[in-house]
Amino acid sequence: MSAAPTLLIPGFPWPPPVLGEFREIFRVRPKVPLSEWSESNIVLSPEYSNSTGPLMLFGWQRAIFDAITDPSIETVVIMSSTQVVKSLALMCAIAYWICEDPGPILLVEPKKDAARDFSKRRLMPLTRDCTVLHGRISDSVHDGHNTIQSKDFPGGNLLIVSAHTPVDLAQHTIRYLVCDEVDKYDDDVGGSVERQGEGDPIDLAWERAMTFGSRRKRVLACSPTVAGQSRIGKAFALSDQRRPWVPCPRCGAMQVLKFRDRDGYHVKWDSSLARELQAATARYYCVRCDRPWTEQERWSAANHQVEWRQDKPGADPKIAGFWVNHMYVPPTWKTCASIANQFLTAKDDRQSLKTFINTVLAEEWVEEGVAPDKEILYARREGYAFGDTAVVPQRGLFLTAACDVQENPPRLEVEVKAWGRGRENWSMGYWILQAFAENGQELPVSARELWDALDELLYRDWAHESGRTLSILAICIDTGRNPKPVYEFARRPGHHQLHYGPQGIKIIAHRTVVPVKGTADMLRIISGVSKEDAARKRQGVRIVSIGTNCVKAEVFDLLRHARPTVDGSPSPGCFHFPLYEMVYFEGLTCEVKIVKSNGDVVYEKRGPRNEPVDLAVYNRGAAAIVGIDRMNEEHWRRFEKAVEPVGGPPVPPPAPAPAPAAPAPRAAAPPITILPGGRGGFRRD
Repeated sequence: MSAAPTLLIPGFPWPPPVLGEFREIFRVRPKVPLSEWSESNIVLSPEYSNSTGPLMLFGWQRAIFDAITDPSIETVVIMSSTQVVKSLALMCAIAYWICEDPGPILLVEPKKDAARDFSKRRLMPLTRDCTVLHGRISDSVHDGHNTIQSKDFPGGNLLIVSAHTPVDLAQHTIRYLVCDEVDKYDDDVGGSVERQGEGDPIDLAWERAMTFGSRRKRVLACSPTVAGQSRIGKAFALSDQRRPWVPCPRCGAMQVLKFRDRDGYHVKWDSSLARELQAATARYYCVRCDRPWTEQERWSAANHQVEWRQDKPGADPKIAGFWVNHMYVPPTWKTCASIANQFLTAKDDRQSLKTFINTVLAEEWVEEGVAPDKEILYARREGYAFGDTAVVPQRGLFLTAACDVQENPPRLEVEVKAWGRGRENWSMGYWILQAFAENGQELPVSARELWDALDELLYRDWAHESGRTLSILAICIDTGRNPKPVYEFARRPGHHQLHYGPQGIKIIAHRTVVPVKGTADMLRIISGVSKEDAARKRQGVRIVSIGTNCVKAEVFDLLRHARPTVDGSPSPGCFHFPLYEMVYFEGLTCEVKIVKSNGDVVYEKRGPRNEPVDLAVYNRGAAAIVGIDRMNEEHWRRFEKAVEPVGGPPVPPPAPAPAPAAPAPRAAAPPITILPGGRGGFRRD
């Protein structure tokens, strides 16, 4: 018989039942790994899972789950494709901590709506269907200890908050930090157009776990986004970078299942067939013997023969990183053929391809944002009408405008763009507006005459190839260093301003005037809107922040890769230009993308004038405000119906001009001046 616990009085004749009870109370129980505990206790609910009933993990999922309860690991990073492991791992971890190792838990979602949605659609069904949670968290909405975003349980509590609000992140002491969809967090939490924020939301929340020392735990989960900007990508780079290796059923070579890598494609199909038949022939091919696998062989290897290996074994041992993509899901979810079909559908549209790379392959998108070649852009000009005689092409469905305010010399530079499906766009004209006194003296940018000229441009009706006319939906005006005249222009009678409500900003009338300001946001086109208190000081005028780095990366990428088709068919993302002079293209390409050693991205100005690229950025912001990134098929059909040809033949576009030859090197151009009655392009004396 083992010795009695030392805390018992030595020599006291303890009755055996009492002695046994004390031993049971003070016995140290080994903790069950999260994978084993989850399969014994978690029941999947129909609200969030296609298959319901007791949880059965895939073979490769167990290592990710067990790392969360490994006491030697402080941070677990999950960089994966969508819908494969992230949400399930977070839910099981929270349930485990509530039942087996309680403490204060903070779950951070990108926005408040996402926090409420996680609670209602995932946590509440989990609590209802898992008997192990019964009696620990109340399922009554009338319980004062149970709200949608706050749950109390014996030994701790669970708070579900938004990464957008610094007070939610900083006011609670926590032991467990769970960060979901981290790439969608604000860069500077609580920041706005008017003031600086409080820094990175994850760092802000993690500081609140300091008092728990080695007992604290952090889980970060997300699909990657843009390389150098992705928060989950940076976290994974600091980890030991574990990837799932599987053996080839033919030659036994161990390999990571990837759609493609630097050596080429490993999912291959018969490209000699018609496009709609190619994907059906897709198979995975071994990286060594180059023989195809069946879907059952692929899934058997992924489910039963996975070996997690570290790509960076010398990293901090407290940070475990896991990467997995859609190549590891069962054939009932997705096959190589369906993945190939997604790729073939997305490959010609840069934005769709970016989504495929991020969410299906779980890889970071590498922006090819170095400066485009001005000579190439100049040589691909098209002969459509522009400026004062502009005719919007048939595929152009709505108009935006952008205005840059410059003070040396005082002027407004304006570009109008037409937009179509797939973010295909046409520059319809470029104006440089100046005002002069009777003695020929230039008037300042605050002069009413200058803004009257912009007003005339804004209220113009634009001829459409269909025979109809279009008006400008929104104009973005840079507030710059002299915002007062911009605010005054926005408040002019008859001008419309943005509607701002719980769902964000939206256009409710044509010719909406939007004062904007550029920010260094790398992940969002619309990075913020000024608060109501600040707008009240400007008599209701709100400023929209445009993520210039995000937009420039997209613009440069599309300028390099999306080109007009030979037969004139749609080209998603393509920038179309009329017969502008070279000075326009010099301004459009005068900035160069620089990636610093710390990963920061900056755009350096290498030419005398960069107004064309600024206007490209603000026009893209205007299109985002109109909703081009959220439009579905129904929206596009409404736009197309509005420009159906009226009776009689449509307005004929001018005959295309022959493609001009690349120009010879030229001497430095003289300063820009404005010619009265100009057609809307750059002119030189």
